Amino acid sequence: MGNRQSKTSEELFSEIFSEFTEEEKATLLKVFDEFASDNSNIQKPKITEVTAANIKNHLPSTIGESLKNGFVTYFQSISVESSISTKIIEKTSYQISPSNVITKLGFVSAIHNLVKTLPIDRSQAIYTIGQLSQGTLIDFVREVVQASLAYWFEGIYSPKQRKLKKEVNKLFKDDIYLINLIILNPKIKHKESEDDELLSNFIKEAEINGSFDHDRFMNWYTNNLLFQHLFNILVNRLFLYQTIPYHSEDEMYKLRSSNQISSEIYSPYKLMEFSNLLSPADYYILNDNLPLDCKNTKHTMLFSSVRDGGSWNAFVNSLIYQGSTYIIIRDKDGYIFGGFAYEDWKQNPKFYGDRKNFLFSIRPKLRCYPTTSYNNNFQYLNFGVKTLPNGLAMGGQFDYCGLWIDSDFIHGHSKAAPLSSTYASPRLSKQEDFLIDEVEVWSVRPTQVDLDEVQKGPKRSALDSHPGELDLLEMATGRKMYSKEVREPDLTLDDDE
Repeated sequence: MGNRQSKTSEELFSEIFSEFTEEEKATLLKVFDEFASDNSNIQKPKITEVTAANIKNHLPSTIGESLKNGFVTYFQSISVESSISTKIIEKTSYQISPSNVITKLGFVSAIHNLVKTLPIDRSQAIYTIGQLSQGTLIDFVREVVQASLAYWFEGIYSPKQRKLKKEVNKLFKDDIYLINLIILNPKIKHKESEDDELLSNFIKEAEINGSFDHDRFMNWYTNNLLFQHLFNILVNRLFLYQTIPYHSEDEMYKLRSSNQISSEIYSPYKLMEFSNLLSPADYYILNDNLPLDCKNTKHTMLFSSVRDGGSWNAFVNSLIYQGSTYIIIRDKDGYIFGGFAYEDWKQNPKFYGDRKNFLFSIRPKLRCYPTTSYNNNFQYLNFGVKTLPNGLAMGGQFDYCGLWIDSDFIHGHSKAAPLSSTYASPRLSKQEDFLIDEVEVWSVRPTQVDLDEVQKGPKRSALDSHPGELDLLEMATGRKMYSKEVREPDLTLDDDE
């Protein structure tokens, strides 16, 4: 640190600036020059400092007032004190002053601290912004979530839909479910048990008279990859790339692979109300848990019981051989939950599937539950048979599934004592046996199966060729041949059935 402090401002600026990519450098300088603009249309060469008021006025409306104050005051503090990243700043140390200046070195150093340093130094910088925003931990998380998700959700647009971007902010209000998940995320990741008092107790521990406790915040941040990711989205979009590169497939692939922007979404509903059951915050969490090859695809609504009716046949026809899918259910008690299946759904007398599957809860808690190593009962679908359960299952075992949808498309169950063996998920519905209110199915990765080779009708069994001999065999042995009732799946469903 001492060696850095002995350098001139120009040398220090060059050293820090060199750690950004060429594209990032160009955007940083462009943003700084925009901050210096006073709408006078006068060209100002070699701008080296801007006022706090200018920065605050140029930050987009996506950012809440408290968060704007935190960023601007942090930039001021860096301009005044180059060693700020190693110091604990009290909330009252710096007060925003419209006339105070932010140097170009201070601005670039601040962004460097937020994106280019080690996690421990980054956590100090973000702690400082949070402190200087003059709010509580919940206030700080809420404003970060609202702003970063608005930027993330812009990825839903195709190039033809970009004109709708201006409406995106209308979607993002206080999403308490995501905020609670973020605050508790380190404890959830460490498999600590949850109870009704855990959230309020943690918040009380993390705040002292409305202020952050430094050590607890640092520990919370360094163990909270979810909040780190959202804050990174925010800083990147504010200062390092301000527009989404729709024109570049490679750049879009990189951004979606790292979940910096959402997947492209196709839905029969208005784009800003893409789902009856999911908010953008819910979709962010689901997307964050998807395998990489499901993030760079077009996500399409395949089925909605509101649109397509409450028919089991319509539901299954929309689901079979559609690749990787979400199934989202709302029960009559208002709980929302479901599952992600990586492999195609297909009629099968046995459980099958992939460890990439997960179950999830949307309401009243936003959680995802990945597979365990206990068993391989990842998914099951069967119908039209007499000797096996007819319905759809994920996890557990017959009559005791993590998630079960009966083929009457009215009833279901979610059982766990206390957790499902396959997904370590608790009961997802309010009651073990639930009634279905609404269902959606989403495709998130196209099928890899050649559909021309899929058997479209029932295969003829050897048992069907010799029914008389089968009857004699039953009479001779005194045993019923149950296997005669098991057939290859009939994938052709009659919608009128």
